[in-house]
Amino acid sequence: MKKSKKSVLALAGLVVAMSSATAQTFTGAFDVGPGGNPQKFNPLTASAGFSFYNKYFSTLTLYDVGLQKISGDLAESWNYSTDAKSLAIKLRKGVKWHDGTPLTARDVKFTLELVRHPDMASVFAARLEAISSIKVSDDQNLVLTLSSPDVSLPDALTAVMILPQHLLGQVAPKDLRNGDWWKSPVGSGPFKWVKYVPDQYVELAANPDFYRGKPKLAKLINRYFKDGSSAAIALQAGEIQHTPLTLDQVRENEKTKAYNVVAGSSHVLNYIGFNNDDPRFKDVRVRQAIMLALDRSAIVKNLYAGNATLASCALTLPKFLPGQLEPYATDLARARQLLSDARWSSLSRGEPIEMLTYYGDQVSKDVLAAVQSMLAQVGVKISPRFVDGATYGQLTDSGKFAMVFAGQGNGPDPSVYNNVLGSAYVPPKGLNRMRISNPEIDKLLEAGKAEVNEGKRTQIYQQLCRATNEQLPLVPLWVANRFGGFGKNVQDALWTPAPGGGRYQDHPENWSLR
Repeated sequence: MKKSKKSVLALAGLVVAMSSATAQTFTGAFDVGPGGNPQKFNPLTASAGFSFYNKYFSTLTLYDVGLQKISGDLAESWNYSTDAKSLAIKLRKGVKWHDGTPLTARDVKFTLELVRHPDMASVFAARLEAISSIKVSDDQNLVLTLSSPDVSLPDALTAVMILPQHLLGQVAPKDLRNGDWWKSPVGSGPFKWVKYVPDQYVELAANPDFYRGKPKLAKLINRYFKDGSSAAIALQAGEIQHTPLTLDQVRENEKTKAYNVVAGSSHVLNYIGFNNDDPRFKDVRVRQAIMLALDRSAIVKNLYAGNATLASCALTLPKFLPGQLEPYATDLARARQLLSDARWSSLSRGEPIEMLTYYGDQVSKDVLAAVQSMLAQVGVKISPRFVDGATYGQLTDSGKFAMVFAGQGNGPDPSVYNNVLGSAYVPPKGLNRMRISNPEIDKLLEAGKAEVNEGKRTQIYQQLCRATNEQLPLVPLWVANRFGGFGKNVQDALWTPAPGGGRYQDHPENWSLR
């Protein structure tokens, strides 16, 4: 990306030089791509879409734009007790809900208990299960008592949008889960909800009482598109100011330079997953053979144009990678032998296996075509099936699948994997959609969550990396770059390709248009 006089690339996000432009309307396609969650408005049941939720709701904590350091959002500070069995949280003063009511510690207690209520069926319940009680000391202070140490809570809280007790306290969780309140919510974020037009857009207006200052923009609009191509065309035409982009769209923009492009690591591990309840995949030799049959380097070089980094285990941050991991370099002869030893031909009966994915961009289609061809060379026949995110979730939650090509957000704290790899978190309790059940992995996940010493915690996650490299509960492929497009008149916007589209501080109150 060429750096202009009025824009600079900072960390993984875009920072555009300050100006005194008058507040205007910013329109973005915030829910395009895998980081979005279009027209799903309950953030407690969402695993994506956080970029837009954070425009009108607030969380206790958030990462910086580089996804390195956690800072306070609603929380001014938080401190663990010496034994790490309690967490004291102090809220910032002067925060108000959009209806003018003060936000207090009682709202936080209400929200955390709502997340943990079984009728809400929140995807975050598993991350908060160590909380045994919540005591409110006063309007600003509360203490979470824990049944066992859990140092991952500040990370978990970056995804929990705080809700108003005074408006929802009398609503049964089962009624709230899919209720109409979400289509006209009251939050505490930088923008207020104005209206929702189904299949078209959501309109927000600046919150003049926002605790970090009134936003420079008058309105923020989230416009819905049937596909990412339509959003990219709208960005090129100047109809919108932002959308996530695919690699194909970035290449197309290189011809016209119609908008600015920001690139960065997605922090999302792309993987081939298996229904581990399926007898065909229970033998580790089958999973190893599938990985050995793939020429991942060729895919990264030729299809991703080098915009991806190979992965050898479920974790991707360098500090969690121990030495001497099995690289699984392409070896067709070894793959065929492993499949023969595992009696693959009698397991599969030569029938094609459906590989489910929610990735619909052209690069992903090309990747799956390559994977299909490579696996066929060792006698593994697959049939790709492309579905939308909602259908993918329904099929994998119910166990009605065999294989997937999917992504898992790593983020800066490996504890995100507890309810993805942990055997206790098969849906509906968690996000272990692959039905992984491995005692060694379970033990390491629990140890990492409880370890207070950072050095020892790092060693535990290095052991977890090694275990997933050896056992391959899922086949790690690569971490691809992702891209965001911004109109050339956008100023002071921060963006990074974060997992699920958010959990970081992008300071939308500073965004403006030239």
